[in-house]
Amino acid sequence: MRKLLQISVVAVLLTPGCPSVNVASQPTDLPLRYHDARYDLTFCLPASWRDYSVSIQQLEDERYSAAKDKPIIVGHTPMITLRHPRWQADAPYQDIPILVYTRVQWDALHHGELWPSVFAGGMMDELWHTERFVFAISSRYNAADKIRGWRETADVVEQNRAANKMLHLYPE
Repeated sequence: MRKLLQISVVAVLLTPGCPSVNVASQPTDLPLRYHDARYDLTFCLPASWRDYSVSIQQLEDERYSAAKDKPIIVGHTPMITLRHPRWQADAPYQDIPILVYTRVQWDALHHGELWPSVFAGGMMDELWHTERFVFAISSRYNAADKIRGWRETADVVEQNRAANKMLHLYPE
């Protein structure tokens, strides 16, 4: 019995792919994995993204103040940007910008009480959620179809969304 357990552990450790909490729903053709333990976010990428980079920035959340007759900053939302290794300043490649909202922020956003300070004119699309966080992407993240890799990136985003398929908190 002990030998069977050891063999099982070794087999799991040697299994390639993009491990996730729900093994049955992982994208099968996306071998790379980005994981952020703070938010329990796992995002899979194709082999062509090997040596990708990650940046995390805090975006300002705004709420309209009738007293001041203008928006005021009320908080921050982390944005995790996954960048293709072929990205260059003079020849950009499509990024994958994932916003991480708390459930309270997501509720406020959907009740018109919160506005993210990025991606003007777009809407936030829920990718999937956990008990604590909602992972979202702007509907306009890849609107510039002249940027290299925008179709590939859209496919990768959709494969990850499908692997984490669940009912959205606010059905579109």
